[in-house]
Amino acid sequence: MRFTWEAFDLTFLKSIIEASDIKDKDIYLETDDKDIIIGCITNNICSLPDSKFISEYRNIIDNVLLPKYDTQVDEICKALYITERSRNGKLITLCKKKTTTTLVRAYEAALYSISGLAIQPQDYSTFKYTKSLDMKSTKIEEVPLYDFQENAVSALKKHFIDNDSKKGMLVMPTGSGKSRTATYFLIKEMISRDYQILWLAHRHMLIEQAADCFYRFAGLSKLVNPDIKSYKISCVSGEHLRMSQIDKHEIIVASINSVYRNREHLARILGKKVMVVVDECHHTFAPSYQEIIKFIEKKRTGMKLLGLTATPVRANDNDSATLMSLYDNNIVYTISLSELIKTGILANPKFERIETDEEIEPIISIDEEKFIKRYGDLPESLVNKIADSASRNKVIIEQYIENKEKYGKTLIFALNVVHCRFLYEELKKRNIRVGNIYSRKENNTEVINAFKNNDLDVLINVNIMTEGSDVPDIQTIFLTRPTQSEGLLMQMIGRGMRGPQSNNGTEDVNIVDFHDKWATFRKWLNPEWLINEEREDSDPEKKVHKRVSYKEYEWSKCQEIYRNILVYNKINHRDVMIPSGWYSLCDEDGETVCMLVFENQLDAFNRLYKDKSSWINDTSISAEDLIDKYFPDFIDKPALNDMKLFVENFRQNEITPNIHIISHRKQIDPHYVAQRASLENRDVIDLAGELYDEYDIARDLFETKEMYQEAVSKAKIYQHKNIIVGQKIEELPIEWIPFDRTPYHDLQKLANEVIDEMFDGVSPDLGKISWTSKAYKGFYGRFWHDSHNIDINCVLNSKDVDPEVIKFILYHEMLHREFLSHDKIFKIEEQKYPKYEYHQHFLEDTMNKFDIKEW
Repeated sequence: MRFTWEAFDLTFLKSIIEASDIKDKDIYLETDDKDIIIGCITNNICSLPDSKFISEYRNIIDNVLLPKYDTQVDEICKALYITERSRNGKLITLCKKKTTTTLVRAYEAALYSISGLAIQPQDYSTFKYTKSLDMKSTKIEEVPLYDFQENAVSALKKHFIDNDSKKGMLVMPTGSGKSRTATYFLIKEMISRDYQILWLAHRHMLIEQAADCFYRFAGLSKLVNPDIKSYKISCVSGEHLRMSQIDKHEIIVASINSVYRNREHLARILGKKVMVVVDECHHTFAPSYQEIIKFIEKKRTGMKLLGLTATPVRANDNDSATLMSLYDNNIVYTISLSELIKTGILANPKFERIETDEEIEPIISIDEEKFIKRYGDLPESLVNKIADSASRNKVIIEQYIENKEKYGKTLIFALNVVHCRFLYEELKKRNIRVGNIYSRKENNTEVINAFKNNDLDVLINVNIMTEGSDVPDIQTIFLTRPTQSEGLLMQMIGRGMRGPQSNNGTEDVNIVDFHDKWATFRKWLNPEWLINEEREDSDPEKKVHKRVSYKEYEWSKCQEIYRNILVYNKINHRDVMIPSGWYSLCDEDGETVCMLVFENQLDAFNRLYKDKSSWINDTSISAEDLIDKYFPDFIDKPALNDMKLFVENFRQNEITPNIHIISHRKQIDPHYVAQRASLENRDVIDLAGELYDEYDIARDLFETKEMYQEAVSKAKIYQHKNIIVGQKIEELPIEWIPFDRTPYHDLQKLANEVIDEMFDGVSPDLGKISWTSKAYKGFYGRFWHDSHNIDINCVLNSKDVDPEVIKFILYHEMLHREFLSHDKIFKIEEQKYPKYEYHQHFLEDTMNKFDIKEW
């Protein structure tokens, strides 16, 4: 199906015609023949709802169309972070929004949906257009990081900024938030210092993920450079913008293939200071990556290079050494898998080894045997044989069916596309909610989203989910293919290892490994051995036991609890205050437990103590009842388990549990320090730095002075207001450039110049060269093979169009005298025109920004 205006009512369609500048519009306004009305709009105004249509007729869309379509309004509001609940509230807020690229994309999706077309998420990326961020209006927002991510950011700053090093890797296990960590560093420390970021990835999903972080974290740049005015984010791939459509934008997130195929544009778009980021940098071995990096290094000698990976190892030690050398042997920061499992960032893997009893080696040919010995992997021909094994596939299917309650949300890594589709069909026959994805399948993004949203219980894929796909609540991974690649195996396992500390992560993950019978080739990696090897400390630290007082012991526990609360509240976007003190409680095992108490809870605990006679002996009054009574409204409520323990201690001992007040708390609480800075007219950063040096408690609770200064700065900015990350990003409205339609250029003169400059004065057997009688959309020139005439779109006959652009189009059309199509040889000849890439950029980008109302 193609877009049509058929589904839109006459009132809306006539309102568009009435607001237009088309000639004889009264004729159309007097008829109710819908076919005539639609023909008028399609031929004279807009066949498809593009950015110009939405910008020009937005008032009619807002007031005439959208009030009739609640579902589409909800989708638009979701894309624009509009949180009003009532229908009128949403529409009022929506009408006040600027016409930005994000709004245009949301409106496009809504109009397509109203037309009756099924919306494919990959077709409506909000990064289809360049985003221009208005940093003057954008607020600095809290971006929650775990402590290890903050350590990584600090290490990156020290390496690339303080030490001015050129290259390095960030190595973090799958699921630990590499993209979040890297974009935090890049926005805060590099963009704020005027570096252009060129982020290279090899998959559409990785591009979307990175661009979304750059967009939502934009406010961080103001922490280092509060005077930053704006910056632009552009995505380049087959599903986003073309290289010819972008300029020297501050952030360019691109597929390596798009950059490599259009590398002639690189010199044009590079900023003065460039940082190249290679996502999943173990791919840097590929010639395309290396050629692009070398090209940029030649053009920008100060180029910096950051690689992101979970697996800096290759198939052999030589390859690993070569990969490291590409990054000057610098691993800037790394953290072990074991540490992240231990702290709950990653899930605890539980391994199941399922014997298929399938004997593989009898079906291996001599050539396949040689391949395995040489490359340590399965040749495709053998993969196909294994995939066709009915008995083996039955084991996989039955294993899931028999344990589907235990396995829950399951991700299956299949051998190949045939295997993927076979498993999908078999599970579907068993009434399992299942989806499948593989390379070049049209609806991959839609299926992944269904899996994320729990509309599917099982997702079967062929290597699509190894990198960059974020589904945190996966409970089980099925591994059906033997491999000797540690990197590939870790990426597959890592898809299910988001732990309980992560948003929607799981405490445990089932790793189900299907194992065949091999007599000669036994080196296939066992996932359990690999994980256990990762989790073992090769050089365990010797623990030094230090004698501490009981109170010091409690304070260290208090610090740990506070930091956990800090992370929790950051992730849930809640305000965080330093606790006033803590109660020492005793649990059922006789162990000391700390219960933090915050300032606005102190009065409630005092009232609880004064009223003790009314509840201390009445066991029908629960801890939950006491929370409801004494901690109403906006008072922070204690955790229920903490309160149960508090009440139990109180009732057993009939005395108030001992409270320890944290000394000097108010002196260093970010909120009080921000208030003090305002009252004393002090610089908030300087004051925070002095207090950090003065008070031990500040150094106890904040690992670095910079972190403390940042917390105080944010306290001043927020004034206790809670902000959702991404909600306060402001974009610049789309601005159309005025365009003068007065005829200006002498076309024949320009054609003669092209003949002289590009064809040594010899005309390539041409006919008549002329402007078109009317302006057209969609093309700028045409060569007629029968007459050898050339027509040039008269819309270009303007003083706002550089004559060199028109000459480039003439040259392009003259080439068609010899070349029928835009093949490779044609492209080589076309690129011989001086500044070819600049003229192409003007036609494919700048021309679309002109306010050209009459065609």
